[in-house]
Amino acid sequence: MAHIDDYLVVAAIDLGTTYSSWACSFRHEYNKDPKNMKAIICPLWNSGDHISEKACTAILVKEDGKTLDSFGYEAENKYVHFADDEAEELHTWYYFWRFKMLLYNRKISRNMTLESVNGNVMPALKVFALAIGYLKNDLLENVCKKMVDVIDADRIRWVLTVPAIWDESAKQFMREAAVEGGIPNEQLTIALEPEVASLYCNIVPVEITDGGKVLPFQGGTKYIIIDAGGGTIDITVHEVIGDGTLKEICRPNGGNWGGTAVDKAFERFLIGLVGNSVYDTFKKTDLGDYLDIFRDFERKKRTIEPGKTLPVPIRLPHRLNERFNEDNHTDLVGSIQGKGVTVTSDKLKMQSDVMQGFFKDALEQLGEHLKSLFGEGSLDSIDTIILVGGFSDSKMLQTHVKSILPNKRFIVPHEAGLAVLKGAVLFGHNPSVIGHRICKLTYGVKTSVTFENGKHREDKRKKVGNEDLCVDVFDIHVNKGQSVKLNEKQAPVVYKPQKNGQKTVSFQFYSSTDCNPEYVTDNSCTELGKITINVLGKTHDDNAVEVTLSFGGTEIQIEARDQKTGKATNTKIDFIEKN
Repeated sequence: MAHIDDYLVVAAIDLGTTYSSWACSFRHEYNKDPKNMKAIICPLWNSGDHISEKACTAILVKEDGKTLDSFGYEAENKYVHFADDEAEELHTWYYFWRFKMLLYNRKISRNMTLESVNGNVMPALKVFALAIGYLKNDLLENVCKKMVDVIDADRIRWVLTVPAIWDESAKQFMREAAVEGGIPNEQLTIALEPEVASLYCNIVPVEITDGGKVLPFQGGTKYIIIDAGGGTIDITVHEVIGDGTLKEICRPNGGNWGGTAVDKAFERFLIGLVGNSVYDTFKKTDLGDYLDIFRDFERKKRTIEPGKTLPVPIRLPHRLNERFNEDNHTDLVGSIQGKGVTVTSDKLKMQSDVMQGFFKDALEQLGEHLKSLFGEGSLDSIDTIILVGGFSDSKMLQTHVKSILPNKRFIVPHEAGLAVLKGAVLFGHNPSVIGHRICKLTYGVKTSVTFENGKHREDKRKKVGNEDLCVDVFDIHVNKGQSVKLNEKQAPVVYKPQKNGQKTVSFQFYSSTDCNPEYVTDNSCTELGKITINVLGKTHDDNAVEVTLSFGGTEIQIEARDQKTGKATNTKIDFIEKN
């Protein structure tokens, strides 16, 4: 296999909550002109009704639970066709839609499952692997058509994007899914979505001088990137350094306030109109109509603006009215008048303020978060805010953020919805461009040290052989808020096995929301995973290993060496629960 530094192509995959796609560019074209966005190849996706720059995130899996039938709009349309024809596949196949948020803010295990829209269950890792594998294969098929010779797969650098606010277990899960989907682990780089969007904005000219000339950001410029996607809104703050690299000056933050939060508010509204029983039955038995409602809502929510007064029509399937009638012995049309909604035979017409109300919770949470960020005072001097991501096109979002921060300059760059995808390609060509990052948390390992009276808590004293040890000590490797450089290794920490002949040394790896936690049992601490190091089975005093962790990249890296010989030992860090 060729060394990855000999790559010919950078291929990026953005598996989003609502929309997904791939992009790539050739190394020789990037070297010729790194700022040439036209050199980045992006596909167009046909929904049947329109051409889109991204495909909806949906997969259709055959009844064996292993074979992917279709992806994106093709999967969606085919499944709607099953529903219309009441085909057997409607119940025996698996249709997954908007599944990425499963990985947000939860404990992740390799054996967790995903329930499909029609109630069938599959391993979550398999679902993600099939989706990533499809995008990988589609990229290869399309790019190879443009080449005289087939691209050597060993000479592709793959980049997979994830939200910056995801934890290490979610990043590892995505890496393992990509490997199962056919991407070699050693050729894969994980990229953080707001970071690569920032890189895109730093290369694509976004500033306009007094003379009307368009320029990229200059050295010393500080700006905030708000990456508003379907599932999450990621926020990061960067400074342009004189050498052209970017320095993170505020740890990544954000929440699950993306475009799907608006969809969920609309769904709660529908349930309030027809009742849980009717809605659940409709969703299970009339899936084609159910998907049509949300496809129509997706189109309408992109056009709604503050101050607009015209009612917004949403397609109302006849079957929903029938289900309501069967359950309530009355017609839906007459039962919901006067709620800001009117119903005709095939339309649900909502007053504009009702439609705007679906944005309320997500925008208020984002607004409170921004007020909190700027309330700390450290960001007051930053006057430029860049909005990217598919949700950034929403006038509702733009207007609300401007009302929260009225004295700031707002920029929505050209192709804001593709900023992450194209930025990921640029990042793949030059991963060192993000030169400094801020640690989100304090990281370290659980260890034991010689007990010291007056320093350690008495309840942490434990007798091991002839020695009194203090157990559950949080051995800090890096502190929350600390600025770390790319590829910068922390000072090595020496560990010894506690027993003679021990073949491996294992440590529990922890994080803390405190800067200087003392014990891993403190309320601020969370166990993240396990570090396992192979040792040589020598005597206790002659078997020390030096452990070095690096926190400046998009993933935490670990290295261990025999202290006496300097020889690297087999080491791994596992953030995913076994069960």
